[in-house]
Amino acid sequence: MERTLAELNKTPGVIGSFVVAADGIIVASDFTTELNDEMMGALTSSIINSTEKATRKMEQGELVSFIVETDRNKLFFNTTRSGFLVCVGSPDANLGLIRVEMRAASERLNNVGIGV
Repeated sequence: MERTLAELNKTPGVIGSFVVAADGIIVASDFTTELNDEMMGALTSSIINSTEKATRKMEQGELVSFIVETDRNKLFFNTTRSGFLVCVGSPDANLGLIRVEMRAASERLNNVGIGV
């Protein structure tokens, strides 16, 4: 799992990435800066749960991925078997490139499983 995150982080514009379980526990992370796992896990889980609830209520199907853009960064979310893969990108990050790399990383995580 750590190897997949390290590969994803080589994508231009990516600041760091992590996998968060449905309960908000950070399963794995790869950030160059210190990450408060407990806080990030809880807040990320809240964002994911709210988005899943909204898409269900709007009858738009199962949530697969989404992007949150702020004035400081871009947050990319993609489903995996072990939770959500989350990637933080810089303000000038290429959305299309990171989406493609996120999908590939999610597939690798799904095919390899936890602990790799």
